[in-house]
Amino acid sequence: MNDHRRPGRPQIADPVEIGKAAVALFHEHGYAAVSMDDVAARTGVSRRTLFRHFANKADLVWHEFFATYRRLDEALTRDSAQPGMTGLRAAMREVLAPDAVAEEAARVRLRIIGESPEVFAAGMLGLVDITDRLARHLARADGLEEGGLDAHVAGQAATGAILSASVWWAQHSNEPVSEVVDRALARLEAGIP
Repeated sequence: MNDHRRPGRPQIADPVEIGKAAVALFHEHGYAAVSMDDVAARTGVSRRTLFRHFANKADLVWHEFFATYRRLDEALTRDSAQPGMTGLRAAMREVLAPDAVAEEAARVRLRIIGESPEVFAAGMLGLVDITDRLARHLARADGLEEGGLDAHVAGQAATGAILSASVWWAQHSNEPVSEVVDRALARLEAGIP
């Protein structure tokens, strides 16, 4: 079999593998010291291919976080999903099931998110869709008006609790991330004194 790539044919690139390579570079050299060119060189893809999948360096950091939210959304929309905060907590435990390799990469990503205002800000737009989906899930269970203030606040609070707990975990805890996020959601569910 000939492994030669034909001229003009688009490179095949796996965004997950590119993300893993980027995280390894960030871990080795620090986020600020790594360029998109460095990531392209490490992954063996062209700069053009890299930018086809990631708009900027911050997207490399947020990519897996948003992939986790997509898995969460799938878990919440299954017929077997429990309603409300109980369902959200169960779904989060499922999608954050312990995997030492994935947790270490997540720790690097989340530390960067927590330590870099630029990277943190770059991800905020992506959280809007997530917040809306969580708001709809919580509204259905709690009898809240979908699209109303209470549902929006509930979705925003859940998103904030998940992100804050995840960043805190990366910076301060050796526990599984699933346990830390679950504790944060349990606190939110119980109400904040």
